[in-house]
Amino acid sequence: MNYIVLKTPREIAKPFVIKHHYSQAFGKASIILGLYKVGNSKLLGVITFGQCSGRLVAQSVIKGGNHETVMEFLRMCVLDWCPCPRTFFMSKAISILKQNFPKIKCLVTYADQTEGHDGTVYKANSWVFVGKTNPKYHYIDKDGRRLNKRLIWDRAMIEGITETEYQLCYGYTKVIEKPKLKFIKPLRKIKLK
Repeated sequence: MNYIVLKTPREIAKPFVIKHHYSQAFGKASIILGLYKVGNSKLLGVITFGQCSGRLVAQSVIKGGNHETVMEFLRMCVLDWCPCPRTFFMSKAISILKQNFPKIKCLVTYADQTEGHDGTVYKANSWVFVGKTNPKYHYIDKDGRRLNKRLIWDRAMIEGITETEYQLCYGYTKVIEKPKLKFIKPLRKIKLK
């Protein structure tokens, strides 16, 4: 492969993800890795890892799981035209994570069925399907942009009104999502729940 995976500064990765990822959000990433062609500084993709999104997620995955032993695979965003196999990028990123964070025993991630994702890349990279989340929702603005429900809730709280009042006042459309598919990737010998 003529590709390399390197630690990438937030100020470079964040605009890339916001522009190219369907969620248009960077998330709370603590480890950021970029995909580059050997000998070229153009960013072709970003993978981010961070603390699990829910406080009980780590415990639900492995016995004794916590923020030090379970990490979430938050985003993978690669330019559509880039021929680098996504499984290559994912494998290299996970190898870097394992080398630099030996306490991490397991990764968890989600495939967004609402966006047509079925976890193919996770299955191809030996992740284990463990179930589905409860359905959630997001909003769409008048220009068709997707907005996280937390953003609308935060704005409503600032104005001192409910989320629903804010949604109706500013013309956002609430979209009920399909359940997400939950996958885990053991990095060391562990007991799964």
